[in-house]
Amino acid sequence: LSYALEDAEQDWPALMQKQPWVTAYTRRLSGFGLVSSDSSSAGAMIVGIEPQAERGVTTFSQKIVEGLPLAEGDDHAALLGRTLARNLDVGVGDTVVVLTQGFRNAMGADLYAVRGLVRTGSADVDRSMMILTLHDAQDLFSMDGRFTEIVLRTDRYQADDRYAAELRAQLDPTRYEVLYWAELMPELRQSIVLDNVSGAIFLVFLLILVGFEIFNTTTMSVMERVREFGVMQSIGMKPRQVSLLVFLESMLKVTVGLAAGLSITLLLAVFFKDYPIPLSQEFVRLSESFGFVIEDLTFSTRFTVFLEPLASVALITLLATVYPIFRVRRFSPVEALRTA
Repeated sequence: LSYALEDAEQDWPALMQKQPWVTAYTRRLSGFGLVSSDSSSAGAMIVGIEPQAERGVTTFSQKIVEGLPLAEGDDHAALLGRTLARNLDVGVGDTVVVLTQGFRNAMGADLYAVRGLVRTGSADVDRSMMILTLHDAQDLFSMDGRFTEIVLRTDRYQADDRYAAELRAQLDPTRYEVLYWAELMPELRQSIVLDNVSGAIFLVFLLILVGFEIFNTTTMSVMERVREFGVMQSIGMKPRQVSLLVFLESMLKVTVGLAAGLSITLLLAVFFKDYPIPLSQEFVRLSESFGFVIEDLTFSTRFTVFLEPLASVALITLLATVYPIFRVRRFSPVEALRTA
């Protein structure tokens, strides 16, 4: 806390309004301190938030598992991570003491009533998070009118790196640091990349199996009807017409299969979107050991979830019909009629 932002140093509302890609923003004040109860003490990350503005940036208010969220004007009220509250042996309505070192080495100490308990899904955060209103945090850290960060919500998270570069160009780089989410949480970005790569590898193997199945079915349907194709060519049907027939048959079979699979899958996804599948407590504890919590198996009905496999299977079908069509075009009517 050797340096903090001040509203007087920069007209932040005017600056945010000049950025068309900013949909919402909020101020925060972060620091560390010792949180104590009658029975225990624990180090905690103390975050002061603007409750109303925070709702426009994050879904934090939806993480309250017990008690009530903070509201504008709350005085000496706090939210605790559920694990932190359990370690301190406190609940909603109890009081905790906070001791910290504030701005310019000023000592801060105060009492706060526990307003609610939070479960964010991150074991580390739930074990060390304490949330106050921005006003209370400024009083605790002796930082009246100051804050340590501004959090922005943009219209497209995929363009956050470009937006960050635009904002850096408008601020003094010696006084302000602008970070987008991938720079702020590189471990999360690496986890996402790893998950995407592993998922892509699994999908490739799955599509290869699907491709071989389509190839085998199409090839067998051609080789079992050699005499039929020979008769068709003998009565005047051209090789390209026979090839077109084989192609249309293959596409028709795949289209019917995809339509049936898509209908069943979409119905199941729509149902389970509102009724997630709960996971076992053993799996929940296992996920907590990796720094996050997964309690339910959720489903998505986004269009791209269905479009990508449909397009992939359609492309594989086209590739799988190349060899059978090539064989059909090389059939000789005389040799085909002699085939047993």
